[in-house]
Amino acid sequence: WEKIKKRLDLPSESEQKLAIIEAEGILDEILKKIGFPGTTFGERLKQMTPAQLSNIEEVWEAHKVRNNIVHDPDYKLSHEEAKVALEIYERSLINLEAL
Repeated sequence: WEKIKKRLDLPSESEQKLAIIEAEGILDEILKKIGFPGTTFGERLKQMTPAQLSNIEEVWEAHKVRNNIVHDPDYKLSHEEAKVALEIYERSLINLEAL
């Protein structure tokens, strides 16, 4: 996780985008291991309730950022947007006691 967070300190937008993609990947792996069904992260997220993940609405917002990164080659990610998304994923991992 520290390696992912250090990507935010790099001046490269591509490194910051990679940090978001990797962070969601970690959260997705945790959800799979916990046993949430679905073939995609979004499908697994739909199975969750705020009682299971208190910041689920924020995670949806971070997921939208990640989807923009992956599906839109012209998407411009600001440093602040990257920082917020990474903080959301971090809170999720802490809530799930995975971090």
